[in-house]
Amino acid sequence: MLASAPSPMTADSAAARIHAPANRRSRLRLRDLCDEVLASFRVAHERDVISDADRQDARTLLAGLTPRRG
Repeated sequence: MLASAPSPMTADSAAARIHAPANRRSRLRLRDLCDEVLASFRVAHERDVISDADRQDARTLLAGLTPRRG
């Protein structure tokens, strides 16, 4: 009986579990896809895609980025 090499799936799975927290932040395309799916789901159920909390966060962010008029 010949010894077989470990399957690439096993090695990748082990590496993925070890580095999962680091990879989570670098998978921006996956995060964008998830955001898109959630937005589509909300629109399909006639819910507002942007929540009041999101709007307030955006206003706060923009207030810090734009110059003050005086």
